[in-house]
Amino acid sequence: MKISGSYTIDAPRDVVWEALNDIDVLARVVPGCERLEQIGDNEYEGTIKIGIQAIRGVYNGRIRIEDIDPPNHYKLIASGKSANGVVDGFGTIDLVSQDGKTLLVYGGEAQVGGTLASVGQRLIEGASRQLINQSLKALAEQVAARAAAPVAVAETPAAPVGVEAPSAPTPPTPERRTVVVPPEEQLRPESVIFGIVNDFIAERPWAPWIVVAFLIGYILGRTRSRRER
Repeated sequence: MKISGSYTIDAPRDVVWEALNDIDVLARVVPGCERLEQIGDNEYEGTIKIGIQAIRGVYNGRIRIEDIDPPNHYKLIASGKSANGVVDGFGTIDLVSQDGKTLLVYGGEAQVGGTLASVGQRLIEGASRQLINQSLKALAEQVAARAAAPVAVAETPAAPVGVEAPSAPTPPTPERRTVVVPPEEQLRPESVIFGIVNDFIAERPWAPWIVVAFLIGYILGRTRSRRER
């Protein structure tokens, strides 16, 4: 299964790149992510609960980031498994500056095994596209929230006259972290379904009128049936 696409985020490229490399952000933009743990340099493990029928299940997976070219590109190698099957694949993310905004271009390929393989490629591909789209929307919201948050600037006191200022300390090695996402902050299945419905309506503005017409016809039919009785 191959998948590709793009998404425009209203923020500079370096801001988007920083968000894509922040474990707190990533844990909150992956649909159903309950836990994300850094287990090594550019390597993570996590638990994801997906509620979409075609690929429903709890997945335990591992992601490794390679070919890092800040702030332009990186490649992800991913593997996951659940009671329904296994998924192995890779993907690439490229960021392109566009007049103060960022075009995020993604592409990837995955192989599915186990019970999942019997679901059908079209169903899995459709569900995957919707999950990616909702994830990118959540990323854009996280980036906007970070941009709106006030930044605290620490002032360094000036050294007394005649006293040599101390040299800057060596930056500490980034700590390996585990992020457990509280239920209220998770991108829940119902949020994904709501987003899918909104996308469907946005692409097909006539769809709600068909639903309304169907409901009116159903109500009138029920009323007529009762009168005839």
